[in-house]
Amino acid sequence: MEDKKLSSGLFKIISLPPPHQFFLVTILFIFGVFVSSFLNFKEAILIGLVIFLFCLIISLSAILLQKKIAIVLYFFVILAGFFYFQFYNFYQEKHSSYYLNSSEQKEVLAIISDISIEDNGIVSFRAKLLKPWQGKVLIKVRSYDNDFQYGDKILFSGKFDQPPKFEKFDYQAYLAKENIYSVIYYPEIKILARHQAFWLKALLYNLKISFQKQIDKIFPESESSFLDGLLLGEKKTMDKNLQLALQRSGTTHLIALSGYNITIITSAVYFFLISLGIARPKTFWVVIGFLFLFIILTGASSSVVRAGIMGALLVLSNKLGKRYETRNALFFAALIMILFNPKILRFDFGFQLSFAATLGLVYLSPFFNRLLRVDNDFLFNWRGILATTLSAQTMVLPLLILRFGYLPLISPIANICIIMFIPITMLMGFLAILISFLNLWLGYLIGFLGYLLLHFEILMINFFGKLRFAVLDLGVYKEFIFWLVTALIIFFLVQLKRQRKLKENVNQK
Repeated sequence: MEDKKLSSGLFKIISLPPPHQFFLVTILFIFGVFVSSFLNFKEAILIGLVIFLFCLIISLSAILLQKKIAIVLYFFVILAGFFYFQFYNFYQEKHSSYYLNSSEQKEVLAIISDISIEDNGIVSFRAKLLKPWQGKVLIKVRSYDNDFQYGDKILFSGKFDQPPKFEKFDYQAYLAKENIYSVIYYPEIKILARHQAFWLKALLYNLKISFQKQIDKIFPESESSFLDGLLLGEKKTMDKNLQLALQRSGTTHLIALSGYNITIITSAVYFFLISLGIARPKTFWVVIGFLFLFIILTGASSSVVRAGIMGALLVLSNKLGKRYETRNALFFAALIMILFNPKILRFDFGFQLSFAATLGLVYLSPFFNRLLRVDNDFLFNWRGILATTLSAQTMVLPLLILRFGYLPLISPIANICIIMFIPITMLMGFLAILISFLNLWLGYLIGFLGYLLLHFEILMINFFGKLRFAVLDLGVYKEFIFWLVTALIIFFLVQLKRQRKLKENVNQK
């Protein structure tokens, strides 16, 4: 009798509906990856083998005793994630330039694999080494050395250095997540040939550069760099004071090309195609193609890739007539990204913020919508903006505390004052740039409204960012506050789930 109860209890988990099974398996795999990221290869393999043998013994015992202990399968899912991270990391390190660090190398062949970035007279770009060398490196040169472009085949000589670790920023881990283990400072370098990389990526990068140049023609600084962030997620050229104001006011997500920005852009493309008379089935493939190209165009940052995958799943579910589960779409997007690069789970702050914010929208939006009595039909829906902001900011709060050591206090008010104007700002800015390619003066004319909106938004960002009480500095207490806030959020989510179940039970009766 007891055996039957045990087997029945275990199968309550196994017999979940398919969407919930997928959700559970995905979480367990991701959990295995996360735990493994804190261990070195030898430690992980040893611990993993011990757990594997334990599960194997239990499974064999169950077979011999004719018991059904299928829950052990979930431990194997965790182990799969556990080993996946270690073998991925081991493979990447073995096929990297790590072994060249602290050595001088002459006449190394490489191809520039990204757009070069200039900052304070220093140009940085990533390059993929060619045989007999292997791996990717980060190269830093002086801005007047040459015009380095994506796809250039180069020959350089210089010293391979291990990336440094700073007091408040682990630059080494930041580059390692991209499988870059070496930095070369000011090498002797020569361009051998142009256009040696993927032609489509080169075309999109050139389009992005042309777009950015046109933004600079139409809009003055700081409006041009802010629009660059809104449309393309580019913030490296932005004034440092404005970046600090965005951070302190809790509005950095505006220039991070989150799901919000991509939803606006994708919706605009979709309705534009419909207005041209293109049939809805055909728009599916156009929108999917647009999302793919847009991800490449913007540099494939974690937040863009995550939002792009979720956007594609939304379009696909509409085409197939299936229900769109935001939670499952979010975890599916995370799973795909982690399979391609498991290091992002722990070392990519952009991925963490994007994932946590979307998770907040999934689990906390219903509560805040009810609390604030959100009316979607109301013009300038400040209640909806506040509910969305509180949902996202609550979930990312522990990450902000741990990373920056402060509590954002003014963020909800700042977002209410700014977010409602962002869609029209992006639309006017985008139209002004497109039309300026045909007629520059007409671009100026249409861009004037965009300029007024951008100028107003920057004024608001600077105003809120400069307030003394915009953030609360936690100092040495940040780790304690991090764990406290994390525990409170988990407790709050558990209570919300209990209330929802009680309500469902009452409705069923």
